[in-house]
Order: sequence, then structure tokens, then C-alpha cells
Amino acid sequence: MHYKRPILITINSHIMKNILNYIIFLTVLAAVSSCDLNIIPTDALTGTQIKNTSDGLVSLVNGGYAQFKDIPAGESSNNWYLRQYYHLSDFASDDIVCGYKTEDDLINSFRYNDRASEKSNINSFWEVSYKIIYGSNIAIQMADEKGSDPVTNYLKGECYFLRAFATHSLVRLFARPYSTANSALPGVILRESSADGAPKARATLAETYDYIISSLKKAAFLMTEQPPEARNNKGFASKYSAWALLSRVYLYKGDYQSSMSYADSVINSGAYSLETAETYPGYFANAQTSSETIWCIPFLALDDKKEASVASMIYNGANCWGEEGASPSILNVMGFGTSMMDIDVRWKYIETSNPGLKNGVNIYYISKFSGQAGSPTLSSPVMLRLSEVYLNRAEAYAKTGDVNDALADLNEIRTNRIVVPEGGSLDNYLYNAERDGITSENILDAVLKERRIELAFEGHRIFDILRNGQDLVRDYWGYHLDNYNGIPTASEPGTNASGVMIHASDPSMVYPIPSSEISTNKFCVPNN
Repeated sequence: MHYKRPILITINSHIMKNILNYIIFLTVLAAVSSCDLNIIPTDALTGTQIKNTSDGLVSLVNGGYAQFKDIPAGESSNNWYLRQYYHLSDFASDDIVCGYKTEDDLINSFRYNDRASEKSNINSFWEVSYKIIYGSNIAIQMADEKGSDPVTNYLKGECYFLRAFATHSLVRLFARPYSTANSALPGVILRESSADGAPKARATLAETYDYIISSLKKAAFLMTEQPPEARNNKGFASKYSAWALLSRVYLYKGDYQSSMSYADSVINSGAYSLETAETYPGYFANAQTSSETIWCIPFLALDDKKEASVASMIYNGANCWGEEGASPSILNVMGFGTSMMDIDVRWKYIETSNPGLKNGVNIYYISKFSGQAGSPTLSSPVMLRLSEVYLNRAEAYAKTGDVNDALADLNEIRTNRIVVPEGGSLDNYLYNAERDGITSENILDAVLKERRIELAFEGHRIFDILRNGQDLVRDYWGYHLDNYNGIPTASEPGTNASGVMIHASDPSMVYPIPSSEISTNKFCVPNN
């Protein structure tokens, strides 16, 4: 039976108490910029307070972070930034299988042939992304008007980071992967100041990446290694966040030396350490205080989106739909049915003992977004963490032929993810180039495998496939298949079944530019 999820409208009482301030605030923004921002920070103050006091600027900057977890006014509870951030990426990959053909537009992340520019999820993500960018630009302008002092400069650095993060997230989803050959292809629309709101064309990929990198370098320059006391929190960006994101962005751009350099800066700083095999199973429920977390989006109990949470679709508990789960592909890569299920603690985030069954699809529930304060639908999603930085550097090493250093980084992670059986040796579970036949020709395979396992369900896999020019192969049953009717007819559908194989060059690998942009901006070209 098909059903439509109820629209869950929640109103924060704090917002209600500040509604007058919001009206004044939006009036001030309208005077600053002609574009329709519709930005409502959680702790909004009046324009005068924002411009003339540190607390006012703090409120505006904090409002940018609020956009990641707030439900936009007039939207259903499903259309909020982080929900779409993970669905648009992970649901499009070979890590998650779909067991129900829902009316929620999330289904179109699985079903490439059904994607359309009118879908609410891509429109919502695009619009909120630009709200984050616009708000950051306004805060930068106000910080400039306020003058230079350590706290103001630090806040301005956070804004440069936020606009870079939002822009990179957009270009990954709505443009082809960067390469020298692709550099002149359309990227996304760049908004470079609070006055830059008129319709304009998409920048090239080269211009888009230059903008992102320039913003991150400004962020790193403005933020001190020791944050101001009030900003010393995993929920705020830092100099290390900028460096970590630079290691990611340069990896995507193919500038491997720069990726290594910024990864070195984070790793060698000593500011972070990997969770151990003993502590990793509790990591994601306690991300805000973890030594591995570089930047997360802190959620409180009152932020719990319940039926509309990130966890609700992939977990089985109170307020969960449990319609998607770990795919047969990722399970096989991790060693399903082998002793690795007991040895590798990363299995702790996949429920294997009691899977669900929906429409002929086994649903192995995922708990990376569950468990905070004991809630099945609450976590503080991790946007940057140390293990990714190691993996960025490992891939950069691999692509420059440095097998030994690449394996050293992989083994640093595995050392902290393996529980050695009694009588066993850790060395048996670490990569060894000679024993495992790893050379410069196949080291990338080892890196991408480890990256896939370590960062599973965190929004990375589809981009790893895209930027490495690989085909997406989903040879298992589920509603990613165009003609699936809920009844498997063989052990596997076969690579000729529609929806199994999406070639790297297929235009559908990139989401369509949303109709909300195309219909109001004559300069913006759609994706083919």
C-alpha cells in the first residue's frame, strides 16, 4: 500500500518570541541587498545590534549554522538542508538500497531516470544553500563595517568557510566532476558579496573551484588556531575545518600536493585524534565531544526531527520508517558472512542480526544518525572528521604513486577500527604491500575500498565514484530499478536491467538545475 507521509510543521517557541525582531532584521537585510534572502537566524537581533555589537554579529553568523538544521518556512518537514544533503548523495550511490517506492521525492535520488528539475528536494536544497551563502556574505559585509578585532575576524572567517562549504556541496551535486578537460564546463552560480543577487550565469568549474579555494584560504587566514572561548566548540567552523575542507576540495580538483599539504596541517597539529576500536561504536552518538570530530552540526533534543530526521528512513525504531538500508554491495565489501563482522567495529553501525524485509528487499538498518541522548532519530551529523583527512591524503598519495605512505594512512585508520581476536596479530588485518600484492597500479583500489567502508553513509560514496570516472553498478533488487515490482525473480537482476548500471558519462549522474532557478534566471543554463 502506498501512503503519503504527513507534513509535520513544527514552530520553535523561541522564534515566536522573536518574531518582531525577525521582521526588523529582514527589513535591514532588504536595505543591504536587493535579493530576497528570507533568512531568519535562530537568535536574530535588530540590525543596529548586529552592526554595532559583537553579540549581534554572533547572532547573524549563528543563523547561518541554523540553516543546516532548521525547516524552511513554508516547507514540509522533509525539506531541510541536512536531510537532503545525505539523501541526494547517499541514496544515489551503491551503499543504500531502497525497499519502498515512496511518494517522497527522495525516491528520485535512487531512480536516475525519474529525476526532474521540479522535484521539491532539489529545489529546497538549492535554495537553502544560497540562503547560507547570502547570509554569510551579509555577515562578511557587516564584519567589514564593524572593523577589525580578533573576534570579528574569526566570525568573518567562519562565514567564508560556510559559503565555501555550501558552494562545494552544490557543485558536487549539480555539475560534472572537476578535471582539466571539464574545467570550462558549467559549475554553479557564484555569489561573491551581499549585493550580488541579480540573475547571472553559472560560473565555469574552474571559476567555481577558485572561488571555493579562495574563500577557504581567507577563512583559514582570519581564524586563529586557538578559537575565541565562545567559539571553541565542534559546532563552529575553525581554522582546522578550513584546512580539512581544503584537503577535500583539492583532492576533488586533482591538486594532490595541495591536498596532502592541508591534510598534513590538520594531522600534524595534534588537535585531533582517531577514536579507538573500543570507543568508535559510540562515536556518532557523541560526536560533539569527540576528539575525532573537526566539525559537526550540533542537535539538541528540541531539534529532533523524528519522522523527518536523517535517521528515520534508514533505522528501525520509534518514529522511523526503516525503508532503506545498507546495500548488498557495501555489505559484501565489508565482509558480510565472514569473521570481519566481529573484528571490524565499523559493523556496529549496521544492524545485521534482525534485518527488516520490505517488498522482497532485505533492510539492514543503519545507526550512524541515531543514539544521541538515547533517541533513535537524534544525532549531531559529522561534516568533517579526522579519518576523512587521513583518507584524503591516502588517495592523494595513491594518485602520485606513493604506495607506502598511502598504506600507512590506511593502516592508521584500521589500527583504530580492528578488535584483534584472542591469539591473533593486528598485522594480519593491516595492509602489507608485499603480502597483498599492492603496487602503484592497484593502490587506488585499496584506498577507495577503505574510504568506502570508513565513510559509509556519510555522503561521500557517490562523489568518490564520480570523480574517479567509475560506473555506478547496483546489481541487487530494490526500487532503484526502473521496473522493480517488489518481487525478486532471480538472485540478482543482472547488469542489463534498467537502473543497475549508470555509466560515468551518463548526464543523469548530475542532478538537474532546479526549476526555481531556471524559471527566474534566464542566464542559468540547465544541465543536459
